[in-house]
Amino acid sequence: MATRGRTQSQSKVVRVAIVGGGCAGLAAAWHLSQQPGYEVTIYEKSWRLGGKGASGRDTDGRILEHGLHIWLGFYENAFRMMRDCYAEVESNKWGPNATKPEDRLAHGSMDEAFFPEPNIGVTIPDSNEDSSLDPGKKWAVWNGYLPPTKGLPGEDLDEDSNPFTLANYLIRCYELIKTLMLSVVGPADGPVPGQPRPEDRSRLDAAMELNFAFDPARDPKELVEWVAGLLRGTVLSAAAILLQAVTLLEELLKKFETSPQAAERAFQLATAVLSQTRKMLGDVVSIDQELRRKTEILDIVITIAVGLYKDRVLFESQGFDTINNIDYREWLKQHGANPSSVASQFITGIYDLTFAYEEGNRGKPKLAAGVALRGALRMFFTYRGAMFWRMRSGMGDAVFAPLYKVLLKRGVKFHYLHSLYQVEFEFGKGGRYVKHLAFETQGDPGAIDALGGKALDHFGCWPHDDRLFLAAKSNITQGFAVRSVQADFDAVVFATGFEDFKEVGDRSDFFKNMPQQWKDMRENVTTVATQTAQAWLSRDMQQLGWYRGSGIMTAFDAPFETWADMTHTLSTEKAWRTSSGGAPNANADSARSVAYFCGVLADKDIPATQAAANTKVTANFKALLEQGIQPLWPDAFAGGKTAWDATVGAPHAQANIQGSDRYTLSLPGSIGYRISPLDRSVLNMAIAGDWTATGIDAGCVEAAVMSGMLAAFALTNEAPSLDSIVGYDHP
Repeated sequence: MATRGRTQSQSKVVRVAIVGGGCAGLAAAWHLSQQPGYEVTIYEKSWRLGGKGASGRDTDGRILEHGLHIWLGFYENAFRMMRDCYAEVESNKWGPNATKPEDRLAHGSMDEAFFPEPNIGVTIPDSNEDSSLDPGKKWAVWNGYLPPTKGLPGEDLDEDSNPFTLANYLIRCYELIKTLMLSVVGPADGPVPGQPRPEDRSRLDAAMELNFAFDPARDPKELVEWVAGLLRGTVLSAAAILLQAVTLLEELLKKFETSPQAAERAFQLATAVLSQTRKMLGDVVSIDQELRRKTEILDIVITIAVGLYKDRVLFESQGFDTINNIDYREWLKQHGANPSSVASQFITGIYDLTFAYEEGNRGKPKLAAGVALRGALRMFFTYRGAMFWRMRSGMGDAVFAPLYKVLLKRGVKFHYLHSLYQVEFEFGKGGRYVKHLAFETQGDPGAIDALGGKALDHFGCWPHDDRLFLAAKSNITQGFAVRSVQADFDAVVFATGFEDFKEVGDRSDFFKNMPQQWKDMRENVTTVATQTAQAWLSRDMQQLGWYRGSGIMTAFDAPFETWADMTHTLSTEKAWRTSSGGAPNANADSARSVAYFCGVLADKDIPATQAAANTKVTANFKALLEQGIQPLWPDAFAGGKTAWDATVGAPHAQANIQGSDRYTLSLPGSIGYRISPLDRSVLNMAIAGDWTATGIDAGCVEAAVMSGMLAAFALTNEAPSLDSIVGYDHP
């Protein structure tokens, strides 16, 4: 299809229009702009790039986010793009200390922009009652310290470092079990995971100090028999046998060859040992009641290992897709997980992190089992460096600003404040083609374009509003103009959010003129509204009563189920203010900590307007800080005060209820309706977004980047190669 790709012998420039400047659209632009003969133009409805990942700076330099954005250590494709991007940033000497204002960025290198986060936790109520903002409720906090692994995400993979193999999945499984055994359960002022805790030791902790050295010279068969003997015997405590079995299996697997037959034998052995371990858990808990929370998650990990083998998931051509018709919790129940484990906060945390509540209703948790397990295995077993990676500022600063500057230098054109209004098709030789695009512009198109290369502020950040485009907006009187695009493109990538894609498609009879599978996708892929809030506080976290470190916490009370200490962002906010040349801002500089919160927002509770929805989220957040956060920040409530009284300036609260702001769900039975960016129903068109079929099929940065890469390949027919997309077409 000549209109869809080009060969080395073709000299005609292929002009590509990308609609949408989020992760998927920028990933497509990144890879197309690396290929000779492609001219790329991005049309973005906002004044900034980023979509659901967008962030900006207010007039005090405070970072205002769309939500809580954390990258995972398995985001190989996204990290590789950013490593390449920051290599160009460094070569151009861009960064916070650049002498020319136009060369400034919040970060000048990859190491400045990203840093590892080894801690994750869930909050655990003392009872099984429904969550509520009850200051009298007691909570425990489970913290896990997740140790670093070899390599860094985005670096080149080789045979030794590639985690995307069955053997490595299993090795990491055993590492995870040992990590969980070393985790900490306790109150908010308890010990930080990974640190010595001589006064807070369980019998299992003590048992794990027994020396179970592995002798690599021993024959594998002898080791198997030794493990079996330990499991049958009573010489050691159940806890010690558990650690011994796990350690031996981990080392044994490393000795196996990696052929499918050998991998299956290893998996059979692991299944047998872990099944026996499950039987021991009851005895362990009866000895040491404080281990109940640990054994719940151990039970979940064991259930996954057993269930994947019983369902033959890792050995079927469709992989995890074979179980996407069932909810994750139901799948765990089918494979023998204890009811308390299935109902535990550890599973609730998975649903919270993925906003997996149909219609935003917490009474309707739904998550496709295959998507959940694929994500869990990649999250826990393929991360490099650290499981989580934080950004030192907003995602707009750390990700989209450097991508924008590099793409500008490559010649990519940007049209901001352009909202897609109409799409027209024609039937020509070979099939359907996109013929015409029409955009509504929030200002004079020519004036907007003149400012398109100057969309960042004095510190290389995105403003939180469209103040840099006010001159262009004042050039029209009716509030918008229409820009028709017909002769300016040869191919199109629709990289909008799914709701925006549906809206334009309905208005343009897009789905009416497409094959049935497109109509089915429109009806079966759904989204959910979310809410986010941020508070700048006059006291640090320990002064508020939180002593558990800066890890990411989830499974807390509605309406904000996930939160994180983001105090590290204060330094870049102050650097923004310093670089502005204005007088010091005593109020903003007085903040000693920052906390971000996010959660779902039920569709039935969404007010009619965006302003009213923001007001509702603000009220939700005030209630949290005045009451619900007390179990975690008890010292903020001393002397009749509340956490709300400790805020510095107005907190930021935002309802994400419209269009591409909404989060795409991975509901059971819906995954098969997603369409791949490689679909060729329209010969000069590709789609891109985390709502497309990518092999991850969940709302995250990595899925969006992979989708953009697939869209680029769909247009070029050669680059980036499918083999270069890490994790694509993988179990």
